[in-house]
Amino acid sequence: MNLFVIGSGTFGTAISNELARDKDNNITIYSRSTEIVNEINNKKTNKKYFANSKLMDSLKCTLEFVDIRQADIIFIALPSSVILEVINNFKEYISSDQLIVNLSKGIFKNGQTIVDCLNETLKTNNIVSLKGPSFAVEIMQRANTLLTLGYNDERQYNIIKRIFKKTRIHIDATLDIRGVEILSVIKNIYALLMGIVDAKYNSPNTRFMFMTKVFSEIRALNNEFGGDLDTVFLSCGLGDVGMTALNDLSRNRTLGLLIGKGFYNPNSNDSTVIVEGVKSINIIFDLIDASLKNQLSLLSRLHDFFNSNSKNFSINFNQLFN
Repeated sequence: MNLFVIGSGTFGTAISNELARDKDNNITIYSRSTEIVNEINNKKTNKKYFANSKLMDSLKCTLEFVDIRQADIIFIALPSSVILEVINNFKEYISSDQLIVNLSKGIFKNGQTIVDCLNETLKTNNIVSLKGPSFAVEIMQRANTLLTLGYNDERQYNIIKRIFKKTRIHIDATLDIRGVEILSVIKNIYALLMGIVDAKYNSPNTRFMFMTKVFSEIRALNNEFGGDLDTVFLSCGLGDVGMTALNDLSRNRTLGLLIGKGFYNPNSNDSTVIVEGVKSINIIFDLIDASLKNQLSLLSRLHDFFNSNSKNFSINFNQLFN
């Protein structure tokens, strides 16, 4: 099959390289960078993101939008902030016969997920969501990885299973596309919170006291935004929350560690993690009603902190847990 991956960053490159292990997958990566296109095509490296990794010889890279016409399957691996801009450049070349796989994470101010926006922009429902606990560097190192596929029909499921069959990426699945999308956003919020907790207390007792509350709030938010409860127990739920919240390779957890240690500067614009993290917290908080906010003490505390211009995150245990 012909696969086209929009995005030559860490995850786009990593998943392309793993899919290329199967010789039946013919993969082209799209990049806006002439340097990256030339490097992947001529040297089979992408040193900006993987300094010490050699890419599969079969991988190709392009600058041309029109090349997407040859694809059977299109993967989107872009920051949420640029998705609509980039997809608008491609939309005249995309047909409803092409299966679109969203790897990107984000939610918009009106409550739309990325899949919702893609449905609207591209006028197609032939779109699935693929998310789960997966650091790109580990995919490049060929670690066995489990992702959740949110899909609409069996044809989509069978296609995705087939292209990953000879890779080390494994699939669990659900018809709950919205739940897969929502969980990929809210897990980053709570990963940030757990970084703060571990930095401030360094206590297993306290860590898992908070983790219990974290899963309670995630369940409530997933339900509020229309996700199924069962989806929380898939790779995109428990797996992704656990990995992102408790592993130091997570950028959101790392930001939480900096906050907990008092190194956070609320006036800094240097970190895209800060910008995206705060954006997600504010959007989610603004979309829920007052009665639910009262039940989500951890989310409310994070929202108040990031909107107070404070450097110090304080926790009142009696207010949060009683």
